[in-house]
Amino acid sequence: MRPHRRASWSILVVLSAGLTACSPGHQASSATATPSTAPGVATSTVVSAVPAQCPVTASAVTGLGPPPSGLVATTIYQPGRSPFPAEVFTDPWVSGVDLLAQWSNLEPEPGAFDWPVLDCVFEQADLHHKFVALTLMPGFTSPSWVLNLPGVQTESFMFSYGDRAPARLLPLPWNRPYLARWFTFLAAVAARYGGNPAFRLIQVAGPTSVSAEMSLPDRSSGDTALPASTNGSDVAEWVALGYTPTRYVEAWSEAFATYHRLFPDQYLGLALYPGLPIGDDGRPDPAQANETRLAVIAVGMQYRRQFDLQEDGIKGGVTAPSDPAYNAVMANCANIVTGLQNAKSSTVSPSDQGPPALALGHVVAAGVGFWEVYTQDVVNPTMRATMLMASRELPAGAGCRPLTLTVGAPTPTSVTVTAVTDLRLDPSEQVNIYRGATLLRTCPTSTCSVKTSPAPAPSAFTADVGAAGTPPYTAQAVVSATSVPGGDVP
Repeated sequence: MRPHRRASWSILVVLSAGLTACSPGHQASSATATPSTAPGVATSTVVSAVPAQCPVTASAVTGLGPPPSGLVATTIYQPGRSPFPAEVFTDPWVSGVDLLAQWSNLEPEPGAFDWPVLDCVFEQADLHHKFVALTLMPGFTSPSWVLNLPGVQTESFMFSYGDRAPARLLPLPWNRPYLARWFTFLAAVAARYGGNPAFRLIQVAGPTSVSAEMSLPDRSSGDTALPASTNGSDVAEWVALGYTPTRYVEAWSEAFATYHRLFPDQYLGLALYPGLPIGDDGRPDPAQANETRLAVIAVGMQYRRQFDLQEDGIKGGVTAPSDPAYNAVMANCANIVTGLQNAKSSTVSPSDQGPPALALGHVVAAGVGFWEVYTQDVVNPTMRATMLMASRELPAGAGCRPLTLTVGAPTPTSVTVTAVTDLRLDPSEQVNIYRGATLLRTCPTSTCSVKTSPAPAPSAFTADVGAAGTPPYTAQAVVSATSVPGGDVP
């Protein structure tokens, strides 16, 4: 997405596993194997969990297409189950599908790919004029054979965000042999599907763990799978392993550069998560939770024509979210492709997730283009009205101005500068106003004004949202604005 360009956007809707069909007649079957050769990729084996009845027939095109738009159904692929029901492809309100798949399920053995399930999704999407997004997940769900490759370094961490799953091995996010093998797999994906015009979006992953979000295990105590020397602390173990924010961001730089090279015709997604609270000196640094996240966003912004930014934890609460990830997404509304995902299903966890209509209100307020909703809510008849409303309300970025800086008419003795943001500031965020390199005022509120002496000639003022005193137009500013007397620029 180019800066300030209006376009149709996406509503991404998450469909959970357990559905019975990709489309009528495409039922799961026992595994079969057939040889297959993809252009530019060595001869491989296709391991099939569904019959190969879904030829990819669309003609190849080149060039970045329009951003994903409309209602998008997403599901987590489970071997032996076809990912999507027929209604996903025939529903006129659904514009596309997003398939979440673990690397271990798609390449269970070196060079043995489970393409048929993806072939089926692409074939049905082509047939019904839907687009396809792919969320392919390495990290914890890398194939076991990858973990045994020479040079691949791993450490044992708890698999889930909580304590619901046992510990398992995680490749170190900056480990070159691991990333190289992941990129080889992605090259095979690109060779097979990259030229399909239905293929619109892929989530960037690699320096990741439990999902495609930029998350790493981050508990400070309680992980009995870790060495005794770390006292059960994920954070202490990362320090022992040599983690630094610079090293982590460099791994993301390599990932984005590789995805850009392999998928020039797709949008590249980044799902946000706080960085580890560790500084480059190996000491605790809580500020890195947001600073590392902003640094990775800055990496994605190098590919802003393709960049998609989203946050995956929206709930239907009465109060709007006030966290840096939500603000980072909102700050880029109408600037790049942006989206939000519900934290849980309102059907399955109504008291925790809250009403979907309230979540939609937060989504619209953020000015995003797409909204990811779990499948139980999409197919729930009592929530149909909210889904229909979402298809009408989104994209919501028209007229979005997350930060405005206005300079009043100067008097002989003073001039008033006012910055206003629509963001709900997190305690770590402030509104800063500058003249040149001089900080004039920092405010913890959404409206910040300062009266200062006029300059002998028109002078530029700047403002940003970030940590107190954050210099504007740096990677550590969530959003920045510039103004001169008599006008404002968002």
